[in-house]
Amino acid sequence: MLNQFQRACADVYGGSDFAHVESLSDAREAGDTLFTFLMIELSSSEGCDGRDEAVRRLDMAVAEIQGVAEAVQRGGPAR
Repeated sequence: MLNQFQRACADVYGGSDFAHVESLSDAREAGDTLFTFLMIELSSSEGCDGRDEAVRRLDMAVAEIQGVAEAVQRGGPAR
């Protein structure tokens, strides 16, 4: 069973392509590693116990992805 944050993720991710997902096992079987990562990060069993924590985790993920995108655009890590 998904918590409210995982449900929101499944309902909107990929243009709702994952709205059918009902469990973390389903998410893992979906074959999209970014979706699986988000679902794990938003999991109650991983300590995501409220809206503030869910937003904090998503903000951290966005920052990490932006950092990687910037490094790729530069052609590698900053030196």
